[in-house]
Amino acid sequence: MDHCHSDFYTIPWQDKWVIYKPQRQLAFIGNAALAKYILKRNHGATIKTDPEIEQFLERIGFDLPGLECPIPELESACSPAAAVLLMTNRCNLRCVYCYANAGEEPCLSDITWPAAKAAIDHVLENAERTGVTPSLTFHGGGEPTIHWELLTKAVIYARAAEPSTRVSMSSNGMWTESQRRFICRHFTNVSLSMDGLADVQNRQRPMADVSESAPTVAKSIRALDEAGIDYGIRMTVMPDSVGELAAGVKHICATTRTLAIQVEPTFTRCRGQYGDIDEDFAEDFAEHFMEAWRVGRSFNRQVYYSAARPWVIASTFCQAPLKAVVVTADGRLVTCFEVFSAASPLARGFTVGQVCDGQVKYDHAALQAFLDTQQSRRHECRDCFCYWHCCGDCATRRPGSRQESTGRCHVTRRITLMLLLEYIHEGGGVWMGLRKATAAFRPKRHPGAACETTPFESKL
Repeated sequence: MDHCHSDFYTIPWQDKWVIYKPQRQLAFIGNAALAKYILKRNHGATIKTDPEIEQFLERIGFDLPGLECPIPELESACSPAAAVLLMTNRCNLRCVYCYANAGEEPCLSDITWPAAKAAIDHVLENAERTGVTPSLTFHGGGEPTIHWELLTKAVIYARAAEPSTRVSMSSNGMWTESQRRFICRHFTNVSLSMDGLADVQNRQRPMADVSESAPTVAKSIRALDEAGIDYGIRMTVMPDSVGELAAGVKHICATTRTLAIQVEPTFTRCRGQYGDIDEDFAEDFAEHFMEAWRVGRSFNRQVYYSAARPWVIASTFCQAPLKAVVVTADGRLVTCFEVFSAASPLARGFTVGQVCDGQVKYDHAALQAFLDTQQSRRHECRDCFCYWHCCGDCATRRPGSRQESTGRCHVTRRITLMLLLEYIHEGGGVWMGLRKATAAFRPKRHPGAACETTPFESKL
């Protein structure tokens, strides 16, 4: 078990200890005597000062102030410059792990133009008032491009009102030629779901008629590459495909120009049903992830898993509740991109308002309750060395107590520790993230020496 004292942790590793100060982005390996010395020193206990140890600690800045991240206040919310439209629950794929059971829900639902326009107008007004660049993102419990007419109308409307508007989308890449042309002309970036090797893609992400999806997705990737569009690939790993993860990442690196590959284990028991993973799969995933991470590094690509992020010091896992107006197809305001409709099992606790009469209307009490719940769950994790990075974890991945997410926590802790060991090796024995950038290890758009939370785009 690791031990913590305020801002530093000692983590057992083999017959030694990793001594870690996350807020200083500082880590090194020591023996039991060194770990004990530092523990007593930080507890204010009387010890016999060791000049050699003290010189080392001074040289690496052990006692210097670390990064601070205040808990977000409600006043910082409700003025977002980012609109996220959850377009539809229709889909042309039948991914075996789909959290939304997309395409098979009995009641089909598409976002309406009045709801979409209200959200866009709201963020454009906020952006103009605060002087920031607005953004428009398409997401949802289905494939956004299925609701194509409204999608194109929203893009053209937003760009006409403010040409600098950033346009992005989370998509399965099952596009027609005309859709590819529009996307490559109008979109700033895209997050593309694709599971690596063609066999894995076809097995895990078949079309609705059970035919292969890999060839069409490959055409869409080629179109993005030729157009020079910024895009990332999001892979999902299942127990029967975890052994093919590194090969899948190698395939992506060798055949695409993407610079960022997000890799996640599945957290559904079946279509439409969330569930934690068991520790055997968690351990397998962690080991194969690190193999894939090294493959990515050999290609100068960034491979990452959302909850293991030592380069981030944060007070909350995700900024979406504070910095995005997320509108479901049925016109509700929610705090997460995965809460796609009233049919979502998480809808009640994640709903914080609605769009009505052309206006975005927040339920401030509901939003405050959501933020308070996340901080309460975060507090449970104070003894964990991932506390400043995981921050109590993603609200959808950990809807209950810490004890209900043992597999997820195992993955996060295991990968974080292995990344720290890589950082220490790269640093010649000490990782000093605030003194020297470690861009080779960081996902794109995740500056290391900064206080931040995961950009909500990473959920795409």
